Amino acid sequence: MSTPPPPFGYRQPPRARNPFEPHDPMFRYFQKAQPDTGLFWLAVWTLGSLATGYLASITATALILLGGVPEEGVADMLFRSYYALYMAMEVGFLWLFAAWLAPQGLTHAVFDLRPVRWVIETGYGLVLFAIGMIFSVTAVDVLLPVLPVTPSAPDELYSHGGVIGALLVTATVIIFAPIVEELVMRGWLLPMLVARMGGWILPLVVTSLAFGLLHFAIGMETVIYTSVLGFAAGMARRMTGRLWAPIVVHFANNVFASLPF
Repeated sequence: MSTPPPPFGYRQPPRARNPFEPHDPMFRYFQKAQPDTGLFWLAVWTLGSLATGYLASITATALILLGGVPEEGVADMLFRSYYALYMAMEVGFLWLFAAWLAPQGLTHAVFDLRPVRWVIETGYGLVLFAIGMIFSVTAVDVLLPVLPVTPSAPDELYSHGGVIGALLVTATVIIFAPIVEELVMRGWLLPMLVARMGGWILPLVVTSLAFGLLHFAIGMETVIYTSVLGFAAGMARRMTGRLWAPIVVHFANNVFASLPF
């Protein structure tokens, strides 16, 4: 028995166009299934990456107070404890995040840090960092004077903690933070918004602003700077289809920000 023809004027609903390039880890996943892009989870995991820093600060302070550290040693001990706890809590956060992604089959697509072309993608990252830094500094110089905020003094990252503190800062700020933050922002949030919206422009703007707001505790100039730099990192993901170039943008920026000048 033959299948009856569809009603007159009926059109088969088109399959959503894959917004990712074939070399993007999200391309194959998007071909098989639609990701869970509910706004609740987008907010939970983005804010969760921010919460670990505050939780590390609160825990380090509590441990110092309970331990009865002499006043002259509080600054160094707090400094070292914070960065050590921050790394430990970020590892725990990534473990929970990966466990949540696993049932959706998204763990590999999000956590794949490997570039396809090492030299080219590293070059993209360095060039976009340079461009992003120029525009970031310009945005700070233009916007900060018209905002009702007082510029904050630069943070001396290596002023406390001795040699151990310096090593912890280097491991956290220069190596660990770029990887963790890019996994969440450009490895997951950006492609999830692209899948939800079907295009790249608005997700790039939204994730850039979100990335900037995650740094609001440091100061408004940092919010402006990281928002613009976040757009450069997002463009690195868009242009290469991989996470390596955004990590290079972030890594190069944190190295530059840690230089003593």
